[in-house]
Amino acid sequence: MRFMFEVPCDHRVPVARRFAVALGALLAAGAACGCAGAPDADLLIRRARVWTADAARPWAEAVAVRGEKIVWVGSDAEAAERFPAPKQDLDAGGRLLLPGFIDSHSHIGLGTDPDMLWLGEARTLEDLRARVREFARQRPELAWIEGEGWNYGALPGGRLPRASDLEGLTGGRPAFLVAYDAHTVWVNREALRALGIARGAARVAFGEVETDPRTGEPTGVLTGLSTLALGSGAQEDLGRHLPSYSAERRYQRLRGGLAEAARFGITTIVEPQSSLGDLQTYARLRAEGGLTSRLQVAFFHPRGLPEVELRGFDEARRRFDDDWLRLAAVKLYIDDVIEPHTAAMLEPYSDRPGEKGDTLYPPEEFAQVVGRLDKRGYQLFIHAIGDRGIRVALDALERARADNGARDSRHQLVHVECLSPQDVPRFKALGVVACMQPRHCAPDISGLG
Repeated sequence: MRFMFEVPCDHRVPVARRFAVALGALLAAGAACGCAGAPDADLLIRRARVWTADAARPWAEAVAVRGEKIVWVGSDAEAAERFPAPKQDLDAGGRLLLPGFIDSHSHIGLGTDPDMLWLGEARTLEDLRARVREFARQRPELAWIEGEGWNYGALPGGRLPRASDLEGLTGGRPAFLVAYDAHTVWVNREALRALGIARGAARVAFGEVETDPRTGEPTGVLTGLSTLALGSGAQEDLGRHLPSYSAERRYQRLRGGLAEAARFGITTIVEPQSSLGDLQTYARLRAEGGLTSRLQVAFFHPRGLPEVELRGFDEARRRFDDDWLRLAAVKLYIDDVIEPHTAAMLEPYSDRPGEKGDTLYPPEEFAQVVGRLDKRGYQLFIHAIGDRGIRVALDALERARADNGARDSRHQLVHVECLSPQDVPRFKALGVVACMQPRHCAPDISGLG
Protein backbone atom coordinates (compact mmCIF):
# COMPACT_ATOMS: atom_id res chain seq x y z
CA MET A 1 0.00 0.00 0.00
CA ARG A 2 1.28 3.48 -0.89
CA PHE A 3 0.06 6.84 0.34
CA MET A 4 0.36 9.71 -2.11
CA PHE A 5 -0.24 13.39 -1.51
CA GLU A 6 0.34 16.48 -3.56
CA VAL A 7 1.05 20.02 -2.45
CA PRO A 8 -1.47 22.41 -4.09
CA CYS A 9 0.41 25.00 -6.11
CA ASP A 10 1.15 26.12 -9.66
CA HIS A 11 0.22 23.27 -12.03
CA ARG A 12 3.13 24.06 -14.34
CA VAL A 13 5.78 23.01 -11.80
CA PRO A 14 6.85 19.34 -12.13
CA VAL A 15 5.50 17.12 -9.34
CA ALA A 16 8.87 16.15 -7.85
CA ARG A 17 9.86 19.79 -7.65
CA ARG A 18 6.55 20.75 -6.09
CA PHE A 19 6.96 18.19 -3.33
CA ALA A 20 10.62 19.08 -2.88
CA VAL A 21 9.88 22.80 -2.65
CA ALA A 22 7.17 22.26 -0.04
CA LEU A 23 8.98 19.74 2.13
CA GLY A 24 12.39 21.25 1.55
CA ALA A 25 11.21 24.65 2.67
CA LEU A 26 9.68 23.16 5.79
CA LEU A 27 12.84 21.25 6.60
CA ALA A 28 15.02 24.30 6.07
CA ALA A 29 12.77 26.38 8.31
CA GLY A 30 12.93 23.84 11.07
CA ALA A 31 9.26 23.02 10.55
CA ALA A 32 8.36 26.35 12.13
CA CYS A 33 4.63 26.00 11.34
CA GLY A 34 4.45 23.03 13.71
CA CYS A 35 5.78 24.97 16.70
CA ALA A 36 4.11 25.32 20.10
CA GLY A 37 0.85 27.23 19.99
CA ALA A 38 0.12 26.41 16.36
CA PRO A 39 -3.12 24.54 15.55
CA ASP A 40 -2.86 20.78 15.66
CA ALA A 41 -2.85 18.67 12.49
CA ASP A 42 -5.96 17.53 10.66
CA LEU A 43 -3.97 14.46 9.65
CA LEU A 44 -0.76 13.06 11.08
CA ILE A 45 0.92 10.19 9.27
CA ARG A 46 3.47 8.34 11.40
CA ARG A 47 5.81 5.39 10.96
CA ALA A 48 6.07 6.01 7.20
CA ARG A 49 9.00 5.88 4.84
CA VAL A 50 8.60 9.39 3.42
CA TRP A 51 10.49 10.35 0.27
CA THR A 52 10.84 14.14 0.45
CA ALA A 53 12.61 14.78 -2.90
CA ASP A 54 15.00 17.02 -0.92
CA ALA A 55 18.59 15.96 -1.63
CA ALA A 56 19.76 17.31 1.74
CA ARG A 57 17.29 15.14 3.63
CA PRO A 58 15.61 12.67 1.26
CA TRP A 59 13.84 10.56 3.87
CA ALA A 60 11.60 11.26 6.88
CA GLU A 61 9.13 9.35 9.05
CA ALA A 62 6.14 11.60 9.67
CA VAL A 63 4.04 14.17 7.82
CA ALA A 64 1.43 16.58 9.19
CA VAL A 65 -1.38 17.91 7.01
CA ARG A 66 -3.64 20.85 7.77
CA GLY A 67 -6.49 21.48 5.35
CA GLU A 68 -5.14 20.59 1.91
CA LYS A 69 -1.51 21.44 2.65
CA ILE A 70 1.46 19.61 4.08
CA VAL A 71 2.57 21.80 7.01
CA TRP A 72 5.35 19.76 8.60
CA VAL A 73 7.67 16.82 7.99
CA GLY A 74 10.13 15.16 10.35
CA SER A 75 10.72 12.24 12.70
CA ASP A 76 8.17 10.23 14.65
CA ALA A 77 9.63 11.51 17.92
CA GLU A 78 9.20 15.13 16.85
CA ALA A 79 5.69 14.41 15.56
CA ALA A 80 4.52 13.13 18.94
CA GLU A 81 5.74 16.31 20.61
CA ARG A 82 4.48 18.83 18.06
CA PHE A 83 1.10 17.25 17.21
CA PRO A 84 -0.20 15.54 20.34
CA ALA A 85 -3.87 15.52 19.31
CA PRO A 86 -4.35 15.31 15.52
CA LYS A 87 -7.90 14.91 14.25
CA GLN A 88 -6.77 11.79 12.39
CA ASP A 89 -3.72 9.77 13.41
CA LEU A 90 -2.62 7.32 10.72
CA ASP A 91 -0.01 4.64 11.42
CA ALA A 92 1.55 3.83 8.03
CA GLY A 93 3.26 0.71 9.35
CA GLY A 94 6.51 1.42 7.51
CA ARG A 95 4.86 1.83 4.12
CA LEU A 96 6.16 4.19 1.44
CA LEU A 97 4.75 7.74 1.24
CA LEU A 98 5.30 9.50 -2.08
CA PRO A 99 4.27 12.75 -3.76
CA GLY A 100 1.12 12.44 -5.84
CA PHE A 101 1.73 11.66 -9.50
CA ILE A 102 0.81 14.01 -12.33
CA ASP A 103 -0.38 12.36 -15.53
CA SER A 104 0.57 14.89 -18.20
CA HIS A 105 -1.62 13.37 -20.95
CA SER A 106 -4.65 11.26 -20.05
CA HIS A 107 -7.97 10.94 -21.82
CA ILE A 108 -9.63 10.20 -18.52
CA GLY A 109 -13.00 9.29 -20.02
CA LEU A 110 -11.65 6.30 -21.95
CA GLY A 111 -11.19 2.72 -20.81
CA THR A 112 -13.52 2.51 -17.81
CA ASP A 113 -16.96 1.74 -19.26
CA PRO A 114 -18.24 -1.71 -18.17
CA ASP A 115 -20.59 -1.78 -21.16
CA MET A 116 -17.68 -1.47 -23.60
CA LEU A 117 -15.31 -4.26 -24.56
CA TRP A 118 -11.64 -3.61 -23.76
CA LEU A 119 -9.42 -4.97 -26.56
CA GLY A 120 -6.01 -3.66 -25.52
CA GLU A 121 -4.64 -7.10 -24.64
CA ALA A 122 -5.63 -8.86 -27.88
CA ARG A 123 -2.50 -9.79 -29.83
CA THR A 124 -3.88 -11.31 -33.02
CA LEU A 125 -6.88 -10.92 -35.30
CA GLU A 126 -8.25 -14.24 -34.10
CA ASP A 127 -7.88 -13.05 -30.52
CA LEU A 128 -9.76 -9.86 -31.38
CA ARG A 129 -12.52 -11.85 -33.08
CA ALA A 130 -12.82 -14.27 -30.17
CA ARG A 131 -13.14 -11.44 -27.66
CA VAL A 132 -15.82 -9.67 -29.71
CA ARG A 133 -17.76 -12.93 -30.15
CA GLU A 134 -17.62 -13.77 -26.44
CA PHE A 135 -18.57 -10.25 -25.31
CA ALA A 136 -21.53 -10.24 -27.70
CA ARG A 137 -22.62 -13.65 -26.37
CA GLN A 138 -22.41 -12.45 -22.75
CA ARG A 139 -24.23 -9.15 -23.36
CA PRO A 140 -27.36 -9.93 -25.40
CA GLU A 141 -29.11 -6.84 -24.00
CA LEU A 142 -26.76 -4.36 -25.72
CA ALA A 143 -28.07 -2.75 -28.90
CA TRP A 144 -24.52 -1.99 -30.07
CA ILE A 145 -21.29 -3.88 -29.46
CA GLU A 146 -18.86 -1.12 -28.57
CA GLY A 147 -15.19 -1.60 -27.79
CA GLU A 148 -11.96 0.30 -27.46
CA GLY A 149 -8.21 -0.17 -27.25
CA TRP A 150 -7.46 -2.50 -30.18
CA ASN A 151 -3.88 -2.47 -31.46
CA TYR A 152 -2.90 -2.01 -35.09
CA GLY A 153 -0.13 -4.55 -34.54
CA ALA A 154 -2.70 -7.30 -33.98
CA LEU A 155 -3.71 -7.19 -37.65
CA PRO A 156 -1.77 -9.47 -40.03
CA GLY A 157 0.75 -7.92 -42.40
CA GLY A 158 0.30 -4.44 -40.97
CA ARG A 159 -3.04 -4.03 -42.74
CA LEU A 160 -6.06 -2.20 -41.37
CA PRO A 161 -9.11 -4.19 -40.27
CA ARG A 162 -12.18 -4.71 -42.45
CA ALA A 163 -15.88 -5.01 -41.84
CA SER A 164 -15.69 -8.59 -43.09
CA ASP A 165 -13.33 -9.43 -40.19
CA LEU A 166 -16.31 -8.97 -37.85
CA GLU A 167 -18.76 -11.02 -39.91
CA GLY A 168 -20.99 -13.29 -37.82
CA LEU A 169 -19.62 -12.22 -34.43
CA THR A 170 -22.27 -9.91 -32.99
CA GLY A 171 -25.59 -11.66 -33.57
CA GLY A 172 -26.60 -9.11 -36.20
CA ARG A 173 -25.89 -6.08 -34.04
CA PRO A 174 -23.72 -3.15 -35.17
CA ALA A 175 -20.14 -3.03 -33.83
CA PHE A 176 -18.15 0.16 -33.23
CA LEU A 177 -14.58 -0.57 -32.10
CA VAL A 178 -12.13 2.28 -31.45
CA ALA A 179 -8.34 1.81 -31.73
CA TYR A 180 -6.03 2.44 -28.77
CA ASP A 181 -5.18 5.92 -30.08
CA ALA A 182 -8.89 6.90 -30.45
CA HIS A 183 -8.24 7.94 -34.05
CA THR A 184 -9.40 4.92 -36.04
CA VAL A 185 -12.75 3.13 -35.82
CA TRP A 186 -13.46 -0.42 -37.01
CA VAL A 187 -17.11 -1.18 -37.79
CA ASN A 188 -19.04 -4.10 -39.23
CA ARG A 189 -21.59 -4.10 -42.05
CA GLU A 190 -24.47 -3.63 -39.63
CA ALA A 191 -22.82 -0.48 -38.25
CA LEU A 192 -22.17 0.88 -41.74
CA ARG A 193 -25.90 0.58 -42.44
CA ALA A 194 -26.91 2.07 -39.08
CA LEU A 195 -24.58 5.03 -39.57
CA GLY A 196 -25.79 5.60 -43.13
CA ILE A 197 -22.39 4.90 -44.69
CA ALA A 198 -22.90 3.58 -48.21
CA ARG A 199 -20.84 3.27 -51.36
CA GLY A 200 -19.52 6.65 -52.44
CA ALA A 201 -19.56 8.17 -48.95
CA ALA A 202 -16.30 10.06 -48.35
CA ARG A 203 -16.89 11.11 -44.77
CA VAL A 204 -19.34 11.38 -41.92
CA ALA A 205 -19.43 14.05 -39.24
CA PHE A 206 -17.03 12.10 -37.03
CA GLY A 207 -14.60 10.51 -39.47
CA GLU A 208 -13.24 9.94 -42.95
CA VAL A 209 -14.55 6.83 -44.71
CA GLU A 210 -11.92 4.43 -46.06
CA THR A 211 -13.01 2.82 -49.32
CA ASP A 212 -11.77 -0.10 -51.37
CA PRO A 213 -9.83 1.39 -54.32
CA ARG A 214 -11.18 -1.29 -56.67
CA THR A 215 -14.86 -1.38 -55.73
CA GLY A 216 -15.46 1.97 -54.03
CA GLU A 217 -17.20 0.17 -51.17
CA PRO A 218 -16.51 1.30 -47.57
CA THR A 219 -13.99 -1.05 -45.96
CA GLY A 220 -15.24 -0.76 -42.39
CA VAL A 221 -12.59 1.72 -41.25
CA LEU A 222 -13.21 5.34 -40.29
CA THR A 223 -10.19 7.57 -39.69
CA GLY A 224 -9.75 10.89 -37.92
CA LEU A 225 -12.18 10.26 -35.05
CA SER A 226 -10.19 12.32 -32.53
CA THR A 227 -9.70 15.18 -34.96
CA LEU A 228 -13.42 15.48 -35.70
CA ALA A 229 -15.46 13.92 -32.90
CA LEU A 230 -15.68 17.05 -30.73
CA GLY A 231 -16.34 19.57 -33.46
CA SER A 232 -19.17 20.65 -35.74
CA GLY A 233 -21.83 18.73 -33.85
CA ALA A 234 -20.07 15.40 -34.40
CA GLN A 235 -20.31 14.38 -30.74
CA GLU A 236 -24.05 14.97 -30.80
CA ASP A 237 -24.31 13.01 -34.05
CA LEU A 238 -22.52 10.06 -32.45
CA GLY A 239 -24.80 10.35 -29.44
CA ARG A 240 -27.84 9.80 -31.67
CA HIS A 241 -26.46 6.41 -32.67
CA LEU A 242 -24.14 5.10 -29.96
CA PRO A 243 -25.27 4.53 -26.36
CA SER A 244 -21.76 5.25 -25.03
CA TYR A 245 -21.88 8.84 -26.30
CA SER A 246 -24.92 9.80 -24.23
CA ALA A 247 -24.27 12.50 -21.65
CA GLU A 248 -24.91 10.15 -18.72
CA ARG A 249 -22.58 7.44 -20.01
CA ARG A 250 -19.82 10.02 -20.58
CA TYR A 251 -20.36 11.23 -17.01
CA GLN A 252 -20.11 7.71 -15.59
CA ARG A 253 -16.93 7.01 -17.61
CA LEU A 254 -15.29 10.16 -16.29
CA ARG A 255 -16.27 9.31 -12.74
CA GLY A 256 -14.86 5.80 -13.14
CA GLY A 257 -11.65 7.07 -14.71
CA LEU A 258 -11.06 9.55 -11.92
CA ALA A 259 -11.65 6.89 -9.28
CA GLU A 260 -9.14 4.61 -11.01
CA ALA A 261 -6.58 7.42 -11.19
CA ALA A 262 -6.94 8.11 -7.47
CA ARG A 263 -6.46 4.42 -6.71
CA PHE A 264 -3.04 4.60 -8.38
CA GLY A 265 -2.00 7.81 -6.63
CA ILE A 266 -2.55 10.13 -9.61
CA THR A 267 -3.53 13.41 -8.02
CA THR A 268 -3.42 15.72 -11.05
CA ILE A 269 -4.53 14.88 -14.59
CA VAL A 270 -3.94 16.90 -17.73
CA GLU A 271 -7.01 16.09 -19.85
CA PRO A 272 -5.76 16.97 -23.34
CA GLN A 273 -8.98 17.18 -25.35
CA SER A 274 -12.34 18.31 -24.03
CA SER A 275 -15.39 20.28 -25.15
CA LEU A 276 -17.31 23.01 -23.39
CA GLY A 277 -19.94 20.36 -22.60
CA ASP A 278 -17.30 18.21 -20.94
CA LEU A 279 -16.34 21.10 -18.69
CA GLN A 280 -19.88 21.20 -17.34
CA THR A 281 -19.58 17.47 -16.66
CA TYR A 282 -16.36 18.07 -14.73
CA ALA A 283 -18.13 20.78 -12.73
CA ARG A 284 -20.93 18.32 -11.93
CA LEU A 285 -18.36 15.76 -10.79
CA ARG A 286 -16.83 18.34 -8.51
CA ALA A 287 -20.20 19.29 -7.01
CA GLU A 288 -21.06 15.63 -6.40
CA GLY A 289 -17.71 14.69 -4.89
CA GLY A 290 -16.46 12.70 -7.86
CA LEU A 291 -13.55 14.99 -8.73
CA THR A 292 -10.96 12.96 -6.84
CA SER A 293 -7.97 14.29 -8.83
CA ARG A 294 -7.19 17.81 -9.95
CA LEU A 295 -7.99 18.45 -13.61
CA GLN A 296 -6.11 20.69 -16.00
CA VAL A 297 -8.24 20.74 -19.14
CA ALA A 298 -7.44 21.52 -22.78
CA PHE A 299 -10.26 22.53 -25.10
CA PHE A 300 -10.41 21.02 -28.57
CA HIS A 301 -10.10 23.62 -31.33
CA PRO A 302 -11.33 22.17 -34.65
CA ARG A 303 -10.42 23.79 -37.93
CA GLY A 304 -12.71 26.70 -38.71
CA LEU A 305 -13.73 27.37 -35.10
CA PRO A 306 -15.79 30.58 -35.18
CA GLU A 307 -14.79 33.56 -33.08
CA VAL A 308 -17.94 33.27 -30.94
CA GLU A 309 -16.88 29.80 -29.76
CA LEU A 310 -13.37 31.02 -29.03
CA ARG A 311 -14.90 33.71 -26.84
CA GLY A 312 -16.67 30.84 -25.07
CA PHE A 313 -13.22 29.39 -24.34
CA ASP A 314 -12.15 32.74 -22.92
CA GLU A 315 -15.19 32.90 -20.65
CA ALA A 316 -14.66 29.30 -19.45
CA ARG A 317 -11.02 30.09 -18.72
CA ARG A 318 -12.18 32.87 -16.39
CA ARG A 319 -14.85 30.71 -14.72
CA PHE A 320 -12.76 27.61 -14.16
CA ASP A 321 -9.38 28.64 -12.83
CA ASP A 322 -8.63 27.20 -9.42
CA ASP A 323 -6.52 24.48 -7.92
CA TRP A 324 -9.01 21.67 -8.65
CA LEU A 325 -10.42 22.53 -12.06
CA ARG A 326 -8.66 24.73 -14.56
CA LEU A 327 -8.87 25.38 -18.28
CA ALA A 328 -5.17 25.09 -19.01
CA ALA A 329 -4.72 24.93 -22.77
CA VAL A 330 -6.16 24.60 -26.27
CA LYS A 331 -5.74 21.41 -28.31
CA LEU A 332 -4.94 21.57 -32.02
CA TYR A 333 -4.19 18.91 -34.63
CA ILE A 334 -1.76 19.39 -37.48
CA ASP A 335 -1.97 15.79 -38.73
CA ASP A 336 -3.43 12.39 -37.82
CA VAL A 337 -1.69 9.02 -37.23
CA ILE A 338 0.78 6.71 -38.95
CA GLU A 339 -1.10 3.42 -39.28
CA PRO A 340 -3.85 4.59 -41.68
CA HIS A 341 -1.25 6.75 -43.50
CA THR A 342 -2.83 10.02 -42.32
CA ALA A 343 0.20 11.51 -40.52
CA ALA A 344 2.04 14.08 -42.64
CA MET A 345 5.47 12.77 -43.70
CA LEU A 346 8.42 14.34 -45.51
CA GLU A 347 8.93 11.14 -47.55
CA PRO A 348 6.39 8.59 -48.84
CA TYR A 349 5.27 5.71 -46.65
CA SER A 350 7.37 2.62 -47.31
CA ASP A 351 4.30 0.44 -47.81
CA ARG A 352 2.39 2.97 -49.91
CA PRO A 353 4.66 4.65 -52.50
CA GLY A 354 3.54 8.12 -53.45
CA GLU A 355 1.55 8.63 -50.23
CA LYS A 356 2.93 11.15 -47.72
CA GLY A 357 -0.23 11.93 -45.77
CA ASP A 358 -1.19 15.55 -45.36
CA THR A 359 -1.54 18.28 -42.79
CA LEU A 360 -5.04 19.13 -41.61
CA TYR A 361 -4.40 22.82 -42.29
CA PRO A 362 -2.43 24.57 -45.01
CA PRO A 363 0.76 25.80 -43.25
CA GLU A 364 -0.15 29.48 -43.57
CA GLU A 365 -3.61 29.00 -42.08
CA PHE A 366 -2.20 26.94 -39.23
CA ALA A 367 0.38 29.63 -38.45
CA GLN A 368 -2.40 32.20 -38.25
CA VAL A 369 -4.45 30.02 -35.86
CA VAL A 370 -1.42 29.35 -33.65
CA GLY A 371 -0.50 33.05 -33.61
CA ARG A 372 -4.04 34.08 -32.66
CA LEU A 373 -4.20 31.62 -29.76
CA ASP A 374 -0.70 32.42 -28.54
CA LYS A 375 -1.55 36.13 -28.55
CA ARG A 376 -4.55 35.40 -26.31
CA GLY A 377 -2.19 33.79 -23.81
CA TYR A 378 -3.19 30.16 -24.27
CA GLN A 379 -0.87 27.24 -23.83
CA LEU A 380 -1.13 25.05 -26.94
CA PHE A 381 -1.15 21.26 -27.15
CA ILE A 382 -0.50 20.41 -30.81
CA HIS A 383 -0.95 16.81 -31.93
CA ALA A 384 1.96 16.26 -34.32
CA ILE A 385 3.09 12.77 -35.34
CA GLY A 386 4.59 12.85 -38.84
CA ASP A 387 7.92 14.60 -39.41
CA ARG A 388 6.31 17.04 -41.85
CA GLY A 389 3.47 17.72 -39.44
CA ILE A 390 5.98 18.38 -36.66
CA ARG A 391 7.93 20.77 -38.87
CA VAL A 392 4.81 22.73 -39.84
CA ALA A 393 3.87 22.99 -36.15
CA LEU A 394 7.34 24.18 -35.15
CA ASP A 395 7.31 26.72 -37.98
CA ALA A 396 3.98 28.07 -36.70
CA LEU A 397 5.25 28.32 -33.12
CA GLU A 398 8.43 30.05 -34.29
CA ARG A 399 6.38 32.62 -36.18
CA ALA A 400 4.07 33.18 -33.19
CA ARG A 401 7.10 33.79 -30.99
CA ALA A 402 8.48 36.31 -33.48
CA ASP A 403 5.13 38.10 -33.88
CA ASN A 404 3.90 38.06 -30.27
CA GLY A 405 7.16 38.00 -28.34
CA ALA A 406 8.69 35.31 -26.18
CA ARG A 407 6.92 34.25 -22.98
CA ASP A 408 6.84 31.23 -20.68
CA SER A 409 4.17 29.59 -22.84
CA ARG A 410 5.35 25.98 -22.56
CA HIS A 411 3.58 25.01 -25.78
CA GLN A 412 3.59 21.25 -26.37
CA LEU A 413 3.94 19.06 -29.40
CA VAL A 414 2.05 15.92 -28.47
CA HIS A 415 3.22 12.39 -29.43
CA VAL A 416 6.17 13.49 -31.64
CA GLU A 417 6.34 10.03 -33.16
CA CYS A 418 8.46 10.59 -36.29
CA LEU A 419 10.90 13.47 -35.88
CA SER A 420 13.46 14.73 -38.38
CA PRO A 421 16.88 15.06 -36.67
CA GLN A 422 17.31 18.59 -37.98
CA ASP A 423 14.22 19.69 -36.03
CA VAL A 424 15.41 18.36 -32.66
CA PRO A 425 17.31 21.55 -31.64
CA ARG A 426 14.28 23.70 -32.40
CA PHE A 427 12.42 22.43 -29.32
CA LYS A 428 14.98 23.95 -26.96
CA ALA A 429 15.39 27.08 -29.06
CA LEU A 430 11.63 27.76 -29.03
CA GLY A 431 10.93 26.54 -25.49
CA VAL A 432 8.60 23.85 -26.84
CA VAL A 433 7.83 20.77 -24.71
CA ALA A 434 7.97 17.36 -26.40
CA CYS A 435 5.02 15.57 -24.79
CA MET A 436 5.68 11.99 -25.89
CA GLN A 437 4.01 8.91 -24.46
CA PRO A 438 5.80 5.52 -24.24
CA ARG A 439 3.19 3.96 -26.51
CA HIS A 440 4.27 6.22 -29.34
CA CYS A 441 7.81 4.87 -29.15
CA ALA A 442 6.52 1.44 -30.16
CA PRO A 443 2.91 1.75 -31.36
CA ASP A 444 2.90 -1.67 -33.04
CA ILE A 445 3.45 -3.59 -29.80
CA SER A 446 0.27 -5.38 -28.77
CA GLY A 447 -0.75 -5.87 -25.19
CA LEU A 448 0.31 -2.48 -23.85
CA GLY A 449 -3.18 -1.08 -23.63
